Amino acid sequence: MAQRNNLERALGADTSAIPDQGSPAPTTSGDLFSFVTPTEFVELPSRGRFYGENHPLHNSDTVEIRHMTAKEEDILTSEALLKKGVAVDRMIQSVLVDKTIKVTDLLVGDKNAIIIASRITGFGPHYETRISCPACTTTVDNSFNLGELDLLEGTELPENVTLLPSGNFEIQLESIDFAVQVRLLTGQDENKWAASKEKKKKLKLPDTNVTDQLKLVLTNVGGFSEAERIKEFIDVIPTVTSREIRTTYDTVMPNIDLNQEFTCPECDYDGRISVPLTADFFWPNE
Repeated sequence: MAQRNNLERALGADTSAIPDQGSPAPTTSGDLFSFVTPTEFVELPSRGRFYGENHPLHNSDTVEIRHMTAKEEDILTSEALLKKGVAVDRMIQSVLVDKTIKVTDLLVGDKNAIIIASRITGFGPHYETRISCPACTTTVDNSFNLGELDLLEGTELPENVTLLPSGNFEIQLESIDFAVQVRLLTGQDENKWAASKEKKKKLKLPDTNVTDQLKLVLTNVGGFSEAERIKEFIDVIPTVTSREIRTTYDTVMPNIDLNQEFTCPECDYDGRISVPLTADFFWPNE
C-alpha cells in the first residue's frame, strides 16, 4: 500500500514565518488597508521527485500559497473563465507565491493538493454537498472534512513496477506477458484531455475516455515508443489488461486520496466513497 500522510500536516507545514491565520498581519505603515495576506505551505504528494532539475519544485516537499481572497473569488465566478474551463487553473496560478511555477507544469497529484488546500483557506475544511449512496442510490446530504484527506506518495511500488531513471514507470503486466512504460500526467495533459472530451461532446461523438487516458500515459509498449504503435496496442488489448494498466497507474501516481468514510442514513451502508468535486466545491451554498 502506498505511504499515507495526513493532509492536515500539509497546511501550516512550516509556520515559523507565517502570519496568524485568524486575521491578516498589519504592516508597519499602520495603514488599516495595508496588510500581508497569510500564506500556507502545502505538502506535495510527489515530494518534488519527478520534476526536472530546472523546475522550481525539483526535490521540494512543499509549495507556498496565499490564502484565497476576493480576487480569487472573482476568478472563480468569472463567466468568461468558466466558459473556457480555465477558472480553477487561473485561481491556482493566482495563489502560488512563486510565480515561476506554472499550473500547466504541475503534476496532477500536486495540483490536486493545491486545489484542496486553497479551498480550505477560502471556505474552511468542511465541504457540504449531496451524494448518491452506492448501495440504495438515495441522494442524501453529507459533510466531508477536507482536512482529513491523506497524501498518497506512491513510494511503495508493487513488485511488478520499476521506477526508471527518466521518472517513468515500467509495468510488467500480469494479464499478458508484456511490459509497458507510463508517465505521470501534468496539468497541461489534464487540460488537453478535458478539451478533447469537450470537443467530442460538441460534435456528438462517442466518449473515448479510457483509450484517451491510455494514449496520454503510455510512452512505450514492448520496446516500441512510436505513437502509432502505441495506438495499435491500445486498440487490441483486452479489457482486463487495460484495467490493469490504469489501476497500476493510480497506485504509483502521487496524489490526494479523495476517499472518506460514509454511512448512509437510509440503508446503513458503511464504506468509503470518493469526495465529489461538484459545483458546491468552490461555490458553496450560502
